[in-house]
Amino acid sequence: MTCPVGPLGTDSGLGLPAGHARTVPASRDPRVPVGLIVGLLAGVVLVLVFLRLVDFGDVYGRLEHLDLGLALLSGVAFLAAYVVRALRWRRLLAPYSVGVRRVVGIYLVAIFINWLLPLRGGELAKSLLLRHSNGIPVSRSLPTVTMDKAMDLLPAAALLGLLPFMHLRLSRPLWVLLLFALGLLVLCVVVLAVAAWRRQRVAALLEAGLRVLPGGLGRRVEPFASRFLDSLIALARQPRLLTIAAGYTVVAVTLDAVFCWLAFLAVGESVALPVVVYGYTFYNLGYLLPTPPGQIGSNELVGLLVFSGLFGLSGSAVGAMFVFSHPWTALLMTAGGLVSLSAMGLSLRGTLRLSRAPVPADVREAL
Repeated sequence: MTCPVGPLGTDSGLGLPAGHARTVPASRDPRVPVGLIVGLLAGVVLVLVFLRLVDFGDVYGRLEHLDLGLALLSGVAFLAAYVVRALRWRRLLAPYSVGVRRVVGIYLVAIFINWLLPLRGGELAKSLLLRHSNGIPVSRSLPTVTMDKAMDLLPAAALLGLLPFMHLRLSRPLWVLLLFALGLLVLCVVVLAVAAWRRQRVAALLEAGLRVLPGGLGRRVEPFASRFLDSLIALARQPRLLTIAAGYTVVAVTLDAVFCWLAFLAVGESVALPVVVYGYTFYNLGYLLPTPPGQIGSNELVGLLVFSGLFGLSGSAVGAMFVFSHPWTALLMTAGGLVSLSAMGLSLRGTLRLSRAPVPADVREAL
């Protein structure tokens, strides 16, 4: 597999001549299996804790009467939320033009990888897939991925703003989660503001920081970092584009809430829409934290913590909703990701190896 050549005859947008001969062989990271095993063990522990917190007889009784029609509709809303996020990312990619089917497919592959692996490699996979399919340099697309993920932090600010009107008493773990998300959002805004205001000073600090890397690595990474910084600043200086992206975020969050509402109805529990919107938005912030492969156990426990602990919903109803929705959404993400990969002529193994494709050594090190 060869790496597509970027604009102006350069490889991957790192300013290196196309056809630069030296390549590096693929290498295996021995830590990956260990991390996978640890993640699976953590998932088993979380599942056991979940089973101790709910009456599984009641959960099973609700699942026996699952409304299949509502379950299918919830799946439509679930996928639609990610399609909207993919369209948001497509707007951020301008002036690069990527087809709707392509960008939706890449997004579905990314969420599948994020679900599958203990470490979230789906975001980098987006840029690698774009480089592979459209020849867009990673240094140009990765800032749009960063901005896209920052948009998903906006609901944290809304949650905090609405908190005084909801009369809710948050537990310590939920406070930590909310403040962590809000802190990330504030950090992103401050960094972007300072970079846009004092670009040269930030670039100088970045260059000084890269100099400490061994073996001249900093000198090779610097062109990539500079292009990444310039692309991020260019995005931050487009308030109209960011406003449109925020609008897409509102639609995506609404669809998330519709999915949650339908999933609760499918197990026979009627939940008020404000509770669903607030609760599921809070629940989604849990994805900021590391999760076991396949989010085993973490989905169910975070769901109990939010909907049962915060809003007082029946533990059996919450448990049934997540026991049903977890494998259902896993099936949707797996099918969406694998079908999208097939449409692009790739396999899952080939996609995971994109970062180890035979590209120039300097490019490989900079990535």
